Amino acid sequence: MDAAEATDLLRAHVDPALAVVGVTRGTVGNSQETWFVEARTSTGEARELVVRRTAPAGVLAWTDREQEYAVLRALEGTGLPVPRVLALGRDEPAFIVMERLPGSPPGRLSPEESTVIGHELGGLLARLHALDPAALGLPAAGPSAAATLAQVRHYGELYRSARAAPVPLLGALLAWAEVNAPEGDTPAVVLWGDPGAHNLLVADGRVTALLDWELTHVGDPLDDLGAAVWSCLGSLDPGDIVAGYEQVAGPVDPRRLTYFVALACATRSVMVVNGTAAWLDGLVRSPANAALGLDLLALDLARGARAAGWGDLPPSDGQDPHYPLRPDPAETAAGVGLWLREELAPSIDDRRLRQMTKRAAALLAVTAARTPAAAGLDPAAAEAEAVAAELRGGDATIRSTLLADLARELDRLGPISRLHGHPDPVRTGDPI
Repeated sequence: MDAAEATDLLRAHVDPALAVVGVTRGTVGNSQETWFVEARTSTGEARELVVRRTAPAGVLAWTDREQEYAVLRALEGTGLPVPRVLALGRDEPAFIVMERLPGSPPGRLSPEESTVIGHELGGLLARLHALDPAALGLPAAGPSAAATLAQVRHYGELYRSARAAPVPLLGALLAWAEVNAPEGDTPAVVLWGDPGAHNLLVADGRVTALLDWELTHVGDPLDDLGAAVWSCLGSLDPGDIVAGYEQVAGPVDPRRLTYFVALACATRSVMVVNGTAAWLDGLVRSPANAALGLDLLALDLARGARAAGWGDLPPSDGQDPHYPLRPDPAETAAGVGLWLREELAPSIDDRRLRQMTKRAAALLAVTAARTPAAAGLDPAAAEAEAVAAELRGGDATIRSTLLADLARELDRLGPISRLHGHPDPVRTGDPI
């Protein structure tokens, strides 16, 4: 999106007198496109706006901007720090326009700041869960237990429809989540759907915005709290979030919360599988989807298995995994080479660096062609066996075999994990 396109969009949907003076693509976020727009009114007043546009493909391309717009409109006046929405565009790609709130994503936080923000996030979640779903225009889901089961099955369908190949451990975790879904007749509440430090803005050590509401639904309140705990990969302490939540909503059942942490690991794994499939299909070019599809997927599977009570990963034996994650080495080399040639090289002004980038892309293309296919076993058969075992109550031997295979994969993914700053569950223990 350039300034001319942004000006046309804002004049048609927000204010016909607006003029855009600057447009910047957001550097974070993997679900939708985020554009920061600096505009001026006819009197010269500055307006800081955000255009959130549906991505052509990726982890959450199936979500709906119209629903997100309706939720944000309904949250106005509740006292929660959410951006005020100004417009909805239903044309493809659909978009919403919002006012830009102050603050920035949490970076390096002092221990004191981390504690304050963690408590505040927990308290804000509890306040959200106290709202009436009907008042926000959300459909009733009956008891929270039914909503949880429906959520598990929804993600199971997303996984089976979008995956590039079966991931046996993920299929088994989803089956475990269905069999072990908590029972009870407590009413479903409003859920943010994607809480955590990755969707916060902070300023002066306090939360200034809760962002990205495309996953809002109704369900068990611990579904949200479990997802918030899942999000703690170094920025916040899960204990602070839970403590802040309990100060407002009362005590939380730790065993029930652990189930929802495992569920969050499984559902987030489905999201990155979707993102990887989009990259493999050429619908998105950025290597970020492929990198997360390997690193975050492997980490989530390890965390989810641990939360489900399957045990820790064993040390890697150095062998190749039987069920390697996609993209495989050849697919990775080919995709990165394509991105270098088609996306990066044209943007490089220095002629020498541009030529070197093209040569690097060519080398990767040749590497991809020369890389033999992995001689693994049949992942579909392995997944079917693991799923059947979980539906019967679980099989320790099958679980340990899958965990050993994941340990081999994580051993190879060390450079990506270090680049992302993700903890290594093989060596550092449980990150949750």
